[in-house]
Amino acid sequence: MPVDVLLILEGTYPYVSGGVSSWVHSLIQDLGELQFGLLYLAPSWESKTPKYRMPGNVKFLLELSALDLTPGWQTSARGNKKLWKALDDFHSELQQGHLTHFADLYAQLGDPARRACSFLDLTRGPQMWDILTRTYSRFAPEASFLDFFYAWRSSHLPLLHLLGAKLPSARVIHTICTGWAGFLGTLARYRSGRPLLLTEHGIYTNERRIEISQAQWLHGTGGDDASFQADMGYFKLLWTRIFEALGRLTYDHCDGIYTLYRGNRELQVQFGAPREKIRIIPNGVRIERFQADRSPLPETGPLLVGFIGRIVPIKDLKTLIRAARLVVDRCPRAEFWVLGPSDEDKSYFEECQTLVGLLGLGEKLRFWGPVDVKQYYPRLQVQVLTSISEGQPLVILEGYCSGLPCVATRVGACSEMIDGLTEDDRQLGRSGLVTPVCNPQATAEAILQILLHPEVHRQMVETALQRVRQFYDHQQMVAAYRRIYTFQRDRGSL
Repeated sequence: MPVDVLLILEGTYPYVSGGVSSWVHSLIQDLGELQFGLLYLAPSWESKTPKYRMPGNVKFLLELSALDLTPGWQTSARGNKKLWKALDDFHSELQQGHLTHFADLYAQLGDPARRACSFLDLTRGPQMWDILTRTYSRFAPEASFLDFFYAWRSSHLPLLHLLGAKLPSARVIHTICTGWAGFLGTLARYRSGRPLLLTEHGIYTNERRIEISQAQWLHGTGGDDASFQADMGYFKLLWTRIFEALGRLTYDHCDGIYTLYRGNRELQVQFGAPREKIRIIPNGVRIERFQADRSPLPETGPLLVGFIGRIVPIKDLKTLIRAARLVVDRCPRAEFWVLGPSDEDKSYFEECQTLVGLLGLGEKLRFWGPVDVKQYYPRLQVQVLTSISEGQPLVILEGYCSGLPCVATRVGACSEMIDGLTEDDRQLGRSGLVTPVCNPQATAEAILQILLHPEVHRQMVETALQRVRQFYDHQQMVAAYRRIYTFQRDRGSL
């Protein structure tokens, strides 16, 4: 029997903790009358331990690897002109940021019963080599061919590999991002004819664009350092356009697109989503779960500033570390606690540790690792987010449940969560302060404005409590998805 909802997950639940994973876990728990299946897409096969205990209405957890390319598809059709035309279009369109001929590619490779080509043909066949060299001559003649070959192998082949994936049956398909997961969602919709839904917390295409622009290296380089540096612009553009293409593909084939706030919706439209498909469903939080008494700013002892989240580049912990040095210089009572996992990007974590040492912060900044955040929110005086990209961070709402003010960068929904969205919301006042991205000085000044002024802190505590109670009801979010799933599930029979 098919499950009610197949969730397609990439780099999140149940193996990575964080805001999106918490949202997924909560949604499954609260919709106990529905049966869920989980399809987790990983870069490669590796032993992983779930960070969450599966609710009873999760009927299976399947894993797929995007980059572990394994032989398969024994049928060979070297004279199939439609196949090679579809593959030629596929490679050309990825270079340009769209996949308008996906239906032709699916007709040749997406249906397991009618697959028209062996995997060997896709990796080593002469027709594919012709396509590869033509694509190179057309789009990257100035780049190193060896670099181009490896970039092609690591970007294009995984998508062709995923076309052969076995997918479970479901009445509703729900992907939690575009990208590789969105590609699988589109494939599942083609095969089953069932509705495809998309919920984006952070906008995947935009986040990948930011990461690619900051990358110091790219997978699959083959030349010397000088050659690679000369070709850097092309390869960054290639990866950016691939993720743009996957985003547009997902948007085009979704029956419903959901996001958290207005700014996200505008980004989705900018990256190709039809505005009429988009609906805003804000995150909500269980106030009773995180509710706790909050004391005024203490007159003696440490003043605790908390960072709650994954230690990864997109969270920009380095800006907070630099700000911490400025804060401690003016307020020696200040201490900084970093609460969250560090195993997702170990090299970045090591860089952060090195920066702490170089700035002489010593015991003033401590890494606590994964913790039960419910126990820590009431102990903090200020929460800080220095992310360069966010959706609608759950940690802000969780902190608000105990009246914890927040300093956050002007990304995602942070501004409307701190300053208010509607006129009624804004009349409550500010529940924190908003700062520019990558600005340690502004971050430090905002933290000090709260720590050094008890009346400011008291007013923000009251506003945080009022705001979360009045505008961020978890049950409203659950009810919205219950209606969506029920309506889509009952559209015809599987």
